[in-house]
Amino acid sequence: MRNRITILKEKMLDEKRYASIEQARIITRIYKENETLSVPMKRALSLKAALEEIEIGVEKEELIVGNRTKGVRAGVIFPESGCSWVDKEFETLPTRPQDRFEVRSEDIKEFRETIYPYWKGHSMEDVIRSRYGKEIDHISKVVKINQKDHAQGHICPDSALWLKYGPQGLLDKINEKQETEFYTCTKLVLEGAITFMKRYHDYIISMPEYHESDDLKRVADNCLSLSQRPPKTFHEAVQSLWFLFVILHMESNASSFSPGRMDQYLYPYYEHDLKEGLITKADALELLECLWLKFNQIVYLRNSNSAKYFAGFPIGFNIAVGGLDAKGHDTYNDLSMLCLEAQKELCLPQPNLSVRLNKHTSHELMQKAIEVVALGSGMPQFFNDEAIIPAMERLGISHEDALNYAIVGCVELTTHGNNLGWSDAAMFNLNKALELTLNH
Repeated sequence: MRNRITILKEKMLDEKRYASIEQARIITRIYKENETLSVPMKRALSLKAALEEIEIGVEKEELIVGNRTKGVRAGVIFPESGCSWVDKEFETLPTRPQDRFEVRSEDIKEFRETIYPYWKGHSMEDVIRSRYGKEIDHISKVVKINQKDHAQGHICPDSALWLKYGPQGLLDKINEKQETEFYTCTKLVLEGAITFMKRYHDYIISMPEYHESDDLKRVADNCLSLSQRPPKTFHEAVQSLWFLFVILHMESNASSFSPGRMDQYLYPYYEHDLKEGLITKADALELLECLWLKFNQIVYLRNSNSAKYFAGFPIGFNIAVGGLDAKGHDTYNDLSMLCLEAQKELCLPQPNLSVRLNKHTSHELMQKAIEVVALGSGMPQFFNDEAIIPAMERLGISHEDALNYAIVGCVELTTHGNNLGWSDAAMFNLNKALELTLNH
């Protein structure tokens, strides 16, 4: 690993994790100020406010910037979904067996006096309990309904579309539409995203190291450019992609937002820069490793029972490399190999790296994947195109979408940008059902 990556990795792992109420404070304020508005409008306004106000930070060594908090790996409290468990467990977060977070006494006080009283009885958790609590309790011996106190996530957004237009380009397209609540809300969020990117530019140019670092100047320029237009270079494209996933996490505080086939939609930017002499393979690997580090800087604050089973923050940034293209030919390029190399060098739990295999898979890609998984991290995972593509088509998914399938979260199959499969909505214990039936 280059020295930059080593320094950033050590800084990330050495920094203490804190529970954060900053976004909860913003969301609560916006809801209080706009109680007569619809839920979609309040959610759009609260996300826009968070993007405009949340405290940000940048390390002088970073080539890819952005986070949902200033500190890395903070446990974000998100009151819209549910926070009754936080009220019960706040003081024990630093001492619980798994996934500990430091707490600040002033945050506990503000949460108990201002935030929780407003949301008590009105969060998603409370609504689900009041409407379906009896049914959920009745089936609890054989079925666990998930996401009762937090959002679902588990999507693979259309990252290629985001890169094609950028937030300003998408905003321009929305301005051509007839005004509806949906487009109004989307416009508010995109305006917030543009401001968010500009804020990173402004923060970087205020850093003492800015005038002495060409890298920081380039990163600042990237942030400003991306607030105005789509990415043109590989560096800009990677930065734009990361901004998208930070914003998605700020929007719903969910898990398993997956970049999908990153080696495919980022490749044109890489190929262009390589031909123009703007980048080398080593440069591209360093940028990917900076992105890999960012994937590990967003974690998920779970209650103690959930943390017991999901310790180590498996937040589900699933990246799939290889696989068939639109013509049914195997895809394999430099970025496929560089993604594997990044995993080999960093050996971190995120992203959840996957390899798509088929009868045309290159020997080189297969050998590299075997070399990396042999290190013991459990990654990459392997997915069989020959079985999966026909199976998806039998479910009614188009041939084009099936060829371009991605993986969400752990191992759930999906398509890019047009699928909310709710693959993690519930867990069903068939053995327990049979046991109960036989006993009766």
